Order: sequence, then structure tokens, then C-alpha cells
Amino acid sequence: MSGDLGKRDRARAFVPELIPEPQDLERTGPLDAKEQQQLDRVHAARDHHQAAKWMRGKALEAAFRRRLYRGEDGQRTRQQYLDDEWDGISESAAYREIGEWQLVKAISDTWERPAPDSHVRALVDAADKQGHEPVAHWYAELRRHGRQTGRRVTADVVANLAGFLRSGTEPEQIEALFVPRQLSPAKPRKPAPAAPAGHSKPAAGTPVTGTVVTGGQAGPDDSFPNLGTNGADGTATGAAGQPGGWALSDEHIARLSAWIADGASAARISPEHAADLLVQALTDDTLQHWIADRAWT
Repeated sequence: MSGDLGKRDRARAFVPELIPEPQDLERTGPLDAKEQQQLDRVHAARDHHQAAKWMRGKALEAAFRRRLYRGEDGQRTRQQYLDDEWDGISESAAYREIGEWQLVKAISDTWERPAPDSHVRALVDAADKQGHEPVAHWYAELRRHGRQTGRRVTADVVANLAGFLRSGTEPEQIEALFVPRQLSPAKPRKPAPAAPAGHSKPAAGTPVTGTVVTGGQAGPDDSFPNLGTNGADGTATGAAGQPGGWALSDEHIARLSAWIADGASAARISPEHAADLLVQALTDDTLQHWIADRAWT
């Protein structure tokens, strides 16, 4: 009888009414057929939520790339569209969902279960390099191994897998991914060398000036925001494409993004929090001395 109930459930679209009402019941022993069906419906709600997440990311990408956000007057910006229609999420949050949805879908199709957000974010850079299906395959293998051996697949374990896949190397033994990564010992600070003739190092506490690239409003024809890169002739361009301000190259951005995501996964924090911590570290006095110490080596 329970099999017939399960078939009927799978034959219809998921609706919230299928979720059993939360209530306290004093039940013990094995689940009966009705309880098993209720548990299956609970899991269906879980999986429906994950499917809705990747569909949300796909919908955002469609709206952005087709420029459907521009509105009836053709003047609405992406952020105005997000404020109007997506509960005011930021563009960076929207692009994060856009960057993750294909991997979320591939994992759902392969593993047939949802993956935690921390797992997806640890793997997204590897998927961009190696493809979503291969990464989803290895993630499913990792989860199966964990289930078979009773090992918990944590964000650290997934970060170990991501490290292999980003380098284009497949892990020879999945069990090895459960071994904590060894951190390299910190290098002792070297005394700062003397500056070459004609150059002087600023005194401690002296403000360091430089060119700041500010984020301008993206133009209506931009599919994605220009964060500032070096042009084809080597000239730095600002966020709105204006010359003059130095900006990170695409390679710098890609390397930093992968490094931040990996560190965030290991620390079990969000990449955004890790990026904030990095910016804070880079903008305090420590970095100025770090650069000055190495500038003349």
C-alpha cells in the first residue's frame, strides 16, 4: 500500500499541502507505512527547495543576460530591478546565485539530494575550470563514500576535493580527502633591506597615497559589471572604463577569488565574510609595512 502512495506522490507536482502538519506525537519503534510516506514528503519539500534555488539562479541569469530588467521605459538598472522584484538583494548576491546554479543543478541530478551552500561554494571555482558534471560526479562519489563508511562530509572535506579538482587532478583515494590539510609553517619576518639610493621609505604612520578606482554605474549595454581591468594596450581602466586608475587584472581576480573561497570553506565562514576580513587586513598599517619590506628585494 505504501508503494502505491509513493507512486501517487511522485506523479503529481509538489505542493506545500503535502507537508505533514507539525505536531508532537509520542511514537516509538519502526516507522509504519503512513509515517514513511510522511517522511518521504518531508524530504520532497527539502529537495523542492533545492530545485527552486537553482531555478532562481537560472531565472536571474536570464533576466540579466537578456536585459529583461530594463523595464518599460528601458532605463531601469539591474540594481533597481533587484530592488523592485527580488526583495532588494545586491548585485553581488545575484551574481553569486548566477554563478552557482548550474553546479547546484548538476549535483541535484547526480547525487539526487541537495548539497549544503558551503559545499557548493567550495566547489564552484573547480566547476568553472573542469565542468559542472565532472565536479558533481566526484561530489556524489564523496557523499556515497561518506555514507558507506559512516564518515561525515564536512566543508573541510569538500574543500580538499575542490583543491584536487581545481588543479585538474582526480583524487586517487577518496578516503584521503577526510584527512585534515596540513598548513605550511609561517615564515619568519625578515628585516627590511635598505632602500636603494634615491628612494626613502616612509616613516611609520605616514599616510600612503595612491589612485583609488571607484565603482561607477554600469552602462545599459553592460551584461555584467566592469570591476576594472587592464585594457588591451596595458592601460588601466576604472570601473566605468575610464583610464587612469590601476586595477587588478582578470588573472589576479580569479586567483584571489579561488583563494578566498578556499580559505572561507576551511574556516567555515562565508566567502563574503572572508573577503571583508581580507580587505580589513589589506587596508590597515600591516600591509603597508609588508609591501615596503619587500619592495626593494
